[in-house]
Amino acid sequence: MLELDRHLSRSLEQARHAPLCVQRYGHPWVWVLSSDAWADAARWAALDVEAHPLLALRRATDAQLPAWPEAAIATLPLDMDDVRMLQRAVLLLWVQALDSAQRVHDDLRHHQVYRRFVGFGRGSAWSPTQCVRILQASRHPLLRRCVESALAAVPATLLQSAAVPPAGASADRVEQQRIAGGCLSY
Repeated sequence: MLELDRHLSRSLEQARHAPLCVQRYGHPWVWVLSSDAWADAARWAALDVEAHPLLALRRATDAQLPAWPEAAIATLPLDMDDVRMLQRAVLLLWVQALDSAQRVHDDLRHHQVYRRFVGFGRGSAWSPTQCVRILQASRHPLLRRCVESALAAVPATLLQSAAVPPAGASADRVEQQRIAGGCLSY
């Protein structure tokens, strides 16, 4: 009992500083977090993200998406949702420089702006396998040309505000963006 008490005390102390994932049968089951973190999460959930540059980019590029040729659409995994969501996902991967299937999966499940950009409803998400397929398709040269032509019609200032910072950005700024909104992005 003493060992269990010590282990539980250490875990709860860790939860004071960062959310703690409790797994059951090897799968995430429940998250333990402090009341401050819970209040912070409620504040972030109530945040109106419509003014975010990525959503302005979505409004600007939506008119360009139907112009993609059939050969480019054929490279996308069409057994998933609609074509427009897949096109927006490819644009998001390009603009935000997402290059890891796990990160794509996690961000599309938890990052509210990314979910809005792609067009996910409440509770829906793609599987890790589908995210791998989208990431692989986004590397196709024909899709890259389609993305470049869609983004060429967007004002440069809008694209710069929505894009990930350049590699020379300060480490502190990148770290703030990596952990922004209580969602760890790696």
